[in-house]
Amino acid sequence: RRRYPDPRLTQPCVPLARPTPPRRMCQDSLVAIEAGQGVKVVHPPASVPPVTSSSRALMLVLGHATCASCLLVINKWALKEFPFVWTLTTLQFTFAAAVTWAAGRVGLLEVEPLEWDRLKQFFPAAGMFFITITAGNAVVSASNVDTFIVMRSVVPIPCAILEALVLKEPYPPARSWAGLAIVLLGAVGFCLANQGLLVGSVAWVLLYLVLMPLDGVLIKQLVSASGLSPWGLVLYNNVCAAAPGLLFSALLEVSSPQQAAQMASVLQARPILVGAPILLSCWSGLAISYFQMNVRKAISSTAFMVLGVSNKVLSVLLNQLARMDANCGAASVGSVLASILGA
Repeated sequence: RRRYPDPRLTQPCVPLARPTPPRRMCQDSLVAIEAGQGVKVVHPPASVPPVTSSSRALMLVLGHATCASCLLVINKWALKEFPFVWTLTTLQFTFAAAVTWAAGRVGLLEVEPLEWDRLKQFFPAAGMFFITITAGNAVVSASNVDTFIVMRSVVPIPCAILEALVLKEPYPPARSWAGLAIVLLGAVGFCLANQGLLVGSVAWVLLYLVLMPLDGVLIKQLVSASGLSPWGLVLYNNVCAAAPGLLFSALLEVSSPQQAAQMASVLQARPILVGAPILLSCWSGLAISYFQMNVRKAISSTAFMVLGVSNKVLSVLLNQLARMDANCGAASVGSVLASILGA
């Protein structure tokens, strides 16, 4: 019996397309591999924050250093003209929140809309941040700029310990502990040279030293996982900080008609001389809010605390040039510089 070939086998062969391998999940990204080409397409997941480039990190650090150095002296000037600590701090946070929100509404800045769930996440850290900033302003108002700088110099010590315990970060190396020891010696020398300056602000100093390390670790953890844009961080932080500020100002500084009349008389007596440092402090607060909220994403909590100390060299210089404090002794200034050098 003669066999004829199957007509299906006489058709020209058409190469079949190789199927694309399925996507596989890596630890840090989704990688799609195109067959036969060796091309790799990386899709970073939304939950992982983008890595900050070294140039942007340097820009943020320099911007924060400049703003922080100037704001300390500006706040001292504003508190000399307008001695209401809670109200001044509330004005700074409210101004920063209002300007950021308005700029986002008109399209000048990329700002995420306010959402209740995110506000609840930000509120504990931002509320603590408000009280910490108020305590720092109270120390500047009750004593002088140098006292605040020395107090600020001590903060990296508990912050390093807290970061290692809470965030499981490694402890600083021996050289870093030596620098922190120099900071502590400078603080002790400053206290011995200025025994009377710290008396009126002991409670504020202790409150600052307790809250600042906690706040630094909390905000570092919060901003790293928020997924917000740079100006979105500014908006959420300032809105959440301004809310308790309005309450504390109403209860502690304008709770009676006499207190309200006293504040109004200060503003009416010299509106330009009082309003100018207040407005300047508000703009400076907006600038430092942007830099500090974003520089926290680029460096560790302890490094941020050390940065806040090392940039105070300019504050010491500006403070001596402005002559707003009577404390200009060599031992006092030397202790301040020793604390900065240790940082």
